[in-house]
Amino acid sequence: MRYVNKLWIVLVLFLAACQKDDDTTETNGNWVKRSAFDGVARNQAVAFVLGDKAYVGTGFDGEKRLNDFWMYDPTLDSWTQQADFIGSKRNSAVAFAAADKGYVGTGYDGTNRLDDFYSFDPVNNTWSAIASFPGSGRLGAVAFALNSKGYVGTGYDGNYLKDFYSYDPSSDSWTKEISILGNKRTDAVAFVINNTAYVATGNNNGQYINDMYSFDGTNWEKKREISDVSDDDYDNSYAIVREKAVAFVMNNMGYITTGNKSGLSTEVWEYDPVEDLWDTKTSFEGVARSGAVAFSINNRGFVALGSSLSQQFDDIYEFFPNAEYEEND
Repeated sequence: MRYVNKLWIVLVLFLAACQKDDDTTETNGNWVKRSAFDGVARNQAVAFVLGDKAYVGTGFDGEKRLNDFWMYDPTLDSWTQQADFIGSKRNSAVAFAAADKGYVGTGYDGTNRLDDFYSFDPVNNTWSAIASFPGSGRLGAVAFALNSKGYVGTGYDGNYLKDFYSYDPSSDSWTKEISILGNKRTDAVAFVINNTAYVATGNNNGQYINDMYSFDGTNWEKKREISDVSDDDYDNSYAIVREKAVAFVMNNMGYITTGNKSGLSTEVWEYDPVEDLWDTKTSFEGVARSGAVAFSINNRGFVALGSSLSQQFDDIYEFFPNAEYEEND
């Protein structure tokens, strides 16, 4: 009889724990679908933000590479076509915003890994060629901006890479910087919180990368690893490793979602840079995908585009990390 009672107690506790998890999920963030991208559905595009607008373009639609560009206005929830990108059509390029202009370069045109770079002037809606990227032509790199300079690094040029370069718009010149520590990688993510950049995830020789680093414009610093590590005393259920994911920032917190981790993922992870800790949030509510884009405008985070096998997407979702979950919105 005592054995049966013990089993009953365990069952009650298990059900209570499950109920608690379900209740927590309901208030762990909410996704809201916004007005669909006006251009052709695609993956491996680029995005940058200037002022209160986002600019999205290039990419691969499953058959051909693209060079069209579009502006998203979150206030109006509308898209407006901009001047076409003047470089060759490409996918897997990088983009950043600095000194009131957007910058796009590197990538793959179907034949060559590229090292050319271009700037976009939103006032005149024009593109101009700038100094070419001094590293090798590559795809799957990362880019970010710190202190009015752009930074580009990692990626794949036939080999996996970890080098980094900075671009100064005032002199139209590039400078080689200290390489990221740890592993080489391609198809990683980068995000910036309070003038510190973070680089995580990616792939190296078929292995998902577990290390993460921050960069203050001078030095790299190792952060906690992003999957189960036996000698760490924090949540060992971390499973953030993946490739071709996206990252964005809201209210000084970083977010990683979508991507491929031996299968497409919709998991959402929130990063607290003060504690150097991650927490799960409500999963991305669109179809699981890789090669999407993400951006933040005035502390509003968005995820758009991407692909699942041969299916290309043109949808866009906004994330509310502290809102109560609603299934149909």
